[in-house]
Amino acid sequence: MFSGSMHDIDGIAWLAAIGILLGLIAAREFGYWMYRRKVRGGSPGREDGFTLTSVLGLLALLVSFTFSMSLSRYDTRRELVVAEANAIGTTSLRVQLLDANARNELNPILHAYVAERIVYGSASSEQEQDASYARASILQNRFWQAMGRDIEPIRTTPLASLVISATNDMFDLAASRKAVRAAHIPTRVLVVLLIYSMFVAFLVGYEKGHARWASTMLFVLLLIAAALILDIDQPVRGAVQVSQQPMLDAQAAMGPSGG
Repeated sequence: MFSGSMHDIDGIAWLAAIGILLGLIAAREFGYWMYRRKVRGGSPGREDGFTLTSVLGLLALLVSFTFSMSLSRYDTRRELVVAEANAIGTTSLRVQLLDANARNELNPILHAYVAERIVYGSASSEQEQDASYARASILQNRFWQAMGRDIEPIRTTPLASLVISATNDMFDLAASRKAVRAAHIPTRVLVVLLIYSMFVAFLVGYEKGHARWASTMLFVLLLIAAALILDIDQPVRGAVQVSQQPMLDAQAAMGPSGG
């Protein structure tokens, strides 16, 4: 959506956070104004602590639900990195069972592929990530075509089936990682959480409008929690990144690219 640099994106995020904080404060002040107007009108000013406690509890539940959703996606991304690294390692081992000519043709392509997958997992922008995936797709086609030629003499043997199944798993997991990295918390969930937070801020002002310092700290803590949720939900730009160490270990275990 944005074509600017990472600093531009960070600036937009900070402006959005400040805007939301000001919106929560404004909602609180409006609630406090409504409460004072009610008192001036002669209505009793008794506080309803049960209602405030209930809506704050529900807000905590919504934040917890959203955090759980974000953390679940993070765990899935991490597990897929391990699974893909294992699949690459399995493919490499089975390629070594082929004859020397096949190994000499397939090993360099497989080394280039795993290196590209590491670049994909470490990409710092969506453009870099997409470009890396496109290059990896080209290497997939090269590897598949070369493998087809190399196993042609043994295509009816169990060894050919083992190499093909390992290669399929390796390619399928690459596609699964792409799909999971593209999946985020639904925008509607975030919008509902924001709207509900505004209503909570209004009720806080209505019930506890005089405690401005405490309520402001509550809003700040809420924003910190929301920032953590959104950061975990960003596999490319977020500060909480999935480690690529399993892929690096698989690359190291493959040995020199010459086979």
